[in-house]
Amino acid sequence: MASLLGWTVIVIDGRAQWATPERFPEAERVLTTSSGVWTLGPGPWPLSSRDAVIVMTHSYEQDRAWLTAVLPQNPRYLGLLGSRHRSALLVSEVAARLDWPIDRVCEGLFAPIGLDLGGDGAEAIALATLAEIQACIEGKLGTSRRMTPELIAQQLTKGGASQYLQAQCPLASI
Repeated sequence: MASLLGWTVIVIDGRAQWATPERFPEAERVLTTSSGVWTLGPGPWPLSSRDAVIVMTHSYEQDRAWLTAVLPQNPRYLGLLGSRHRSALLVSEVAARLDWPIDRVCEGLFAPIGLDLGGDGAEAIALATLAEIQACIEGKLGTSRRMTPELIAQQLTKGGASQYLQAQCPLASI
């Protein structure tokens, strides 16, 4: 869908079996990494204020690493796919790792991603996400889907990140 909008699409996945050009035929590049740091040639790949990044690796640890690496680069749009609770835990941990106040992390992040358009399934989520990114790029988006320090505190009272860590999840390898 993003390719139809004329966007350059780069897919980065830590799961080599899924990160294939056949699965993403419209992507300019399909890369595999699990380190939380991407490279295209020597050194890290810099982002600009025109870039949009969506983070969802199916690994809590990798999402935390990606957010820690991407947030300081200030892309135009940075979205985190996942539940509010999981997102709140990640935001609090990334804020601590960057030594930033939580409100600064919240300002740079859309979580959970996607406009509330309704619908289920991958296509509906993709449409809602691309609509949000397009609105953000065009300056037409409010802040109703942003995390706030108050929401982070509310979600943190529900429990820790251990439920998202792969070592705690017997199905993580499936």
